[in-house]
Amino acid sequence: MTTGTKGVGFEDPWPRDGYRLFVEGSWAYDAQVVRDPNERLYRMPMGYSRAADLLVEQAAANVVDRNNVIYAAPFCYRQSVELHLKRIILKFASINRDATVTHDLATLWKQFVVLVIERGREQTIGLSPVQVLVAELDQADKRSDSFRFPATLRGLPFAFGDQGIDLDNLPEVMAGLMNFFECAYLDFSHQDDAASNWA
Repeated sequence: MTTGTKGVGFEDPWPRDGYRLFVEGSWAYDAQVVRDPNERLYRMPMGYSRAADLLVEQAAANVVDRNNVIYAAPFCYRQSVELHLKRIILKFASINRDATVTHDLATLWKQFVVLVIERGREQTIGLSPVQVLVAELDQADKRSDSFRFPATLRGLPFAFGDQGIDLDNLPEVMAGLMNFFECAYLDFSHQDDAASNWA
């Protein structure tokens, strides 16, 4: 039962008895949601980043959507960065899992840098620019809420706003950031593989 529409109006369908959100159709067409936390942590950062790319493409192509979907795109990019950091820290750092139970990018970045130093990768090309970008994202959205809600819990405006976002620049810079995290994960994996081969 398909009810998707492009706009909202009186002619659009309303929920009916028997409607359900999460139904299975066919294995060839359905999107598969997995239960395994490790696979989810692999897929989610890529998924949020890709969703943000699609939202930016839609905003760039459709002036009517532009000022509405723009909130969802930075949220998805930020969520992707948060999950990339958590994935790397949980896999390679020797810290308690509870240490990653935060939305604070600054805290997660510090944990990541400790890991980088422990592995002798502090001279990694791109580390300094990535730190600047993560800090910029953290400043724009401290608690992962300023692109999800209109105001703070106290009803105050969020600090980030009243400015434009270049729709060509944003996905290009984020693609580089995603590439950095994926390469860091692969580098640490290769380190571990090499160490186990020598053991």
